[in-house]
Amino acid sequence: MKPRGLALALLAATFVAAPAAAHHSFAVHFVADRLITVHGTVEEFTFRNPHGVLLVTAEADGVKQPWKIETNSPNILRRRGWAETSIKAGDVVTVEGYPARDGSNFMRVYRVTYADGRELIGQRPDPAVVNGDD
Repeated sequence: MKPRGLALALLAATFVAAPAAAHHSFAVHFVADRLITVHGTVEEFTFRNPHGVLLVTAEADGVKQPWKIETNSPNILRRRGWAETSIKAGDVVTVEGYPARDGSNFMRVYRVTYADGRELIGQRPDPAVVNGDD
């Protein structure tokens, strides 16, 4: 293979491998047998692969806490009733989810509940592991 062809092949392989490296196992980052709850205001919602992201600012004892909340892929979320416009900046929500193993303000979404009681289910729990209503 010519040097230019080899360089192009390596460059193409880098772009193909990058999305795969961004994807990770649930169990590596999150505690599957515990749910936590965060109540706050949505700052941003991104609906893209490999996982959507919900940024929420919660307030506890007068201190604002930013939370990063990972969702499933848009394909899975659509099957569960979500859309790109389901959550908007400024929405006040309660999010239940699986906490990050490292103790940071990061979780994997289980359920988003709006002030009017509407719910969006993100990650379905294993009933044998988490006591939930799913």
